[in-house]
Amino acid sequence: MSAKINNRILIMDDSVSLLKVLSQTLSQHGYEVETAINGVIGLQKMETFRPALALIDIMMPEMDGYEATRKIRSAYPDVNIVVFSAQPASVVEKQVFAAGADFFQQKPIREPTLLGIAKKYTDSKANEEAVEQEIILHYEADQPYTVHIRTCYFCGCDHVNFFVPRKEAYDESWANGLFPVYTPKEGFQRWDFMRTMIAVCPSCLFASYDINDFATDTKHTAFPYSGDAKRILSRGISARKKMISAEDTKIAFSNPNRNLQRVLEAFFLAEKSGNGLVVGDKEGVYCDIGFYTAIHAAIKYSTNQDKIEYQNSLRIALELFANQLKIHNMSRITRAKTYYFMIALNMATGTSIRANEMKQELEDFYRKIGGTDDAAYEERIWNERLLHIWKEGVNNDIVRVCDW
Repeated sequence: MSAKINNRILIMDDSVSLLKVLSQTLSQHGYEVETAINGVIGLQKMETFRPALALIDIMMPEMDGYEATRKIRSAYPDVNIVVFSAQPASVVEKQVFAAGADFFQQKPIREPTLLGIAKKYTDSKANEEAVEQEIILHYEADQPYTVHIRTCYFCGCDHVNFFVPRKEAYDESWANGLFPVYTPKEGFQRWDFMRTMIAVCPSCLFASYDINDFATDTKHTAFPYSGDAKRILSRGISARKKMISAEDTKIAFSNPNRNLQRVLEAFFLAEKSGNGLVVGDKEGVYCDIGFYTAIHAAIKYSTNQDKIEYQNSLRIALELFANQLKIHNMSRITRAKTYYFMIALNMATGTSIRANEMKQELEDFYRKIGGTDDAAYEERIWNERLLHIWKEGVNNDIVRVCDW
């Protein structure tokens, strides 16, 4: 006989409207929910309801969240406790964990985050597989992309939106040699991929176009960068926010329908102050900054049509990729990516002789590896992309005429 699953959740908050929203959301997804408007009532319901998870707001009358957490932790040590508040984590987090909470979540709590917490902290054994899976927002049948909710490795923000194209919805082309162009298949909506391909953490503004630079959830945030890199980026948060003049970055960058101006600022952030602060500390960082620079230049060119500025920006990107090759012991995928973009950028800036030399170096590189299936697959992918630009060259004007 299988063990009985405890999916009961008790929510304590003095906002009746918020209790109603949270309760309805959780109930619709199969959870048993009880609510309390303060800690005193919450403790009374703990005895009879016996939840697997208690969601507790800090600011409540009669008994605040800190005291309620301490009493629950003492009387019911097996209950999972998640405390939430509108106050910043830097202000309350230390006291929250000292009181005995398992996790702190800053308000507002979005539905994907709420459901992720519920999965994680109700009957952990029964939901172990669910916890391993990242949250993907609901999408319509004709929607050409999915939105994955990821967690930032740097600051722990758990609502980073990452747009992922659905393979069945688009044909991918690298014909212009700088970045992919997606042509929608029949029956699917058009999608402005160019303006959504870089994800930006709405809290600390870390930016990346690689989904693996963000954790699947808050349980899997083993930091993949060096300790120095994390410290440097942490110190630069306020400076980066000032740089892009974004006061309310949470609204600006967590909205899936963010506008062109905000995305341009995101690219600018990534190019000038995102990974750029950790040059040399993380394998592939020059390659990342070079990519950001090229994409930023392409989007800007699509709006101002300043070809001289565009070409100059591509040359800057080329120099960044050249710096990447100076880093020793990088992975083969990073090295191949670097070669690919250097070939494309050399052709885009009219230095085809150097492009040919780089192509030969890439072929020699894979020839030396040889033998492994995954290396052969990587080589085939890069060769398919290079075949387009080697035959047709790089069409810079495609940036201007494409409906980004």
